[in-house]
This record gives sequence, structure tokens and C-alpha cells, in this order.
Amino acid sequence: MKILIAGGGTGGHFYPALTIVRGVRAQYPDAAIGYVGTRSGIEARVLPDLPWVQFFPIRVRGLHPQGGWRNLLVIAQLGLAFVQALVVLVRFRPNVVIGVGGHSSFPPVLLSALLGRFCSIRTVIHEQNVIGGRANRWLSRCVDLVLVSFEESKRSFPHAKRVITSGNPIREEFLHVKRSDELYREFGLDPSRRTILVFGGSRGAGQITDQILSGRHAIAGIDGLQILLATGDPGTAHSINAAMREAGASNVVATAYIDKMAEAFAIADLVVCRSGATSLAEITSCGKPALLIPWRGAVDDHQWKNARALEERNACELVNEESIVRHELVDRILGLIRDEYRLGTLAENAERLGNRQASSLIQGEIRALIEGAGS
Repeated sequence: MKILIAGGGTGGHFYPALTIVRGVRAQYPDAAIGYVGTRSGIEARVLPDLPWVQFFPIRVRGLHPQGGWRNLLVIAQLGLAFVQALVVLVRFRPNVVIGVGGHSSFPPVLLSALLGRFCSIRTVIHEQNVIGGRANRWLSRCVDLVLVSFEESKRSFPHAKRVITSGNPIREEFLHVKRSDELYREFGLDPSRRTILVFGGSRGAGQITDQILSGRHAIAGIDGLQILLATGDPGTAHSINAAMREAGASNVVATAYIDKMAEAFAIADLVVCRSGATSLAEITSCGKPALLIPWRGAVDDHQWKNARALEERNACELVNEESIVRHELVDRILGLIRDEYRLGTLAENAERLGNRQASSLIQGEIRALIEGAGS
């Protein structure tokens, strides 16, 4: 049995893929598992810790939004990526190929779908966002199955053979870690204080960090509150902590990265973050009230559409970029954390939207594809 995963680049694509990879490993411990990605993507940093996954890097980039001469190089590189992907397929000979979005998913999944017309390769793609990504929209026309995280996402794939709403899989630890005094101490926090978890993801963390810094005097004046802030950069975390101490804001703990994000979610009374699909899956599966700040530079403005899907169901508060420019973010955070009724409503509605069975549903569909491939 050989299973190939393709895609990644950002955490929003890669972490659902990682959950799928681990699920496949648990279900088929003797299977050979391969992963096609890029050397610049997050997968190149994480997969070396998984020696049972064979990593196949290819060179590929997305089209530049402004077009022009830059895209000539991208198109030439895409041709090379198809050659590299074909070499991977010939050498690895997968039974099932799973695309998770991102530029590196397109060549191997498309080639596999074409080869699947002549041999027993089965293909499936998973879309994390409300609106389908460009690579997945193209691929949906020829793969065997499209899995989507939101019911609304089906509109992005009108020509797909088969579309199933599976949800977005999250790491298993998010579903099991419980709040405890020990967890607070691991982060240098006080168990008696309400905790706000603030992070920006792989894009746009700087703007959110700047807002927390500019509101440090207001934050310092609230005794029963504390903030755990992920800046995305070690130097920034150090300078933020120094500025907070100078302002007397001992209730803010800044760190470059949060490796134990499931534990951070467990102690959070409010989550403030961008609206990437994986973050939303974690928020809803954990039933957390959230203040979402969509990154408007996302392709097809998909973060805004992700956040709107929750806001329309009264499952989050939404902050636009204009509020950040006017330095209103901290006021919104402090106003929301004081409103117990609103926090409870958001948490309840978010939990109602969460799909804690997404991973098992996806594994079931993969199992059906494998059986269909005659394996």
C-alpha cells in the first residue's frame, strides 16, 4: 500500500495534511507514505521529524497577482514541477494521492488523476476554506472525490464528480487537553486570571502585535486579565516583553511561537487571531469565543469569507483592517472579555459548528478509495 500526500506551504494547508498523514499511518501501519511539497514550505521543517514519511520536494510557485514578466518564470518553473512530479509518481507508484491545496499539490494530483484513467490510482482533494483555492478548483474537475470543510464550499466545485462535507481535521490533542493550573504555569500565567490568546498565524502577526503593544497601558490597568501573545519572531517577543515591563503590564506574556497550541487553547477564555481555515476549525472544535481579524491579502479574500461564515451564525466577532488602522483592536478585545453573556453565546455557537469527527470521516473516505483501487 502506497499513499501520497501533496500540498502545503502554509500551516493552513499543512496541518490538516499532517492530521491526515497520522490518521493514515494509524489505519495502515505497514503503508508507505510519501509527501510532495516544497523546500520553502512548513512541511520541509516538520516532516524530517517523521522518518516514516518520505519527502519529495519540487520547485513550484503561484502566479503573481499583478501578472507580467514575473509569471513567465513561474510558468517555466511549473513545467519543471510537472517533470519532477512525474518522476515521483513513477518511482513511488502510489495507490492513492491526496491533495490538500497549495501550489505543490497541483502537478502531482493532476498527473495522478490523468494516470488514474489508465491504472488504479485514486485521487482526492481536501479544501479547508469556504471558497475553493485555485489549485483545488482546477483539480476538482478530474479527481475522484472532493472533501470540503464548509457546506458553502460546494459552490466552488460545480463540476466535481463527487463532493462531501467532511470538515477540517485538527490535531488530536486539541480534542483532549483539559484546562489545569499546571498548564497556566507552563506558559508563565496566573490560573486565577481570565486569559486571552492572541496570535497572527504565518501572515500578518506584526499588525496584531503592534496593536497589543499600543494598548499596553490600558491592558496594564486590568488586574483579572492576562494575555498570551505569539509574535511570530523571537526578537519581537523580547522587545514586547521589555516594553510591557516598562509600562507595568506584567499581565502580558509574549513568546515567538506557541509549540503547544492545544494547551494554549485549553486555558484561553477568548481567542484573537486571523481567520485561516485551520484556526477556525480549532476554535469551533474547542468551542472557544473568538475575535477574528481576517488578513485581507489572502488569495480571493478567503479569510474574510471564512470569518463571515462564522459571523453569520453568531459564532465570532469580526474586526476589519480599518479598525486596526484606527487602533481600536484592544478596545474591542477588552469590551468583549468583560461581556460574559456574549462570550458564552459565541462559545456555544462556535461549538455547534465544530466537527470533531472530521478526521475519522476523512479516513473513512480514504479507506473507501483504497478499497476501490483494489488494494
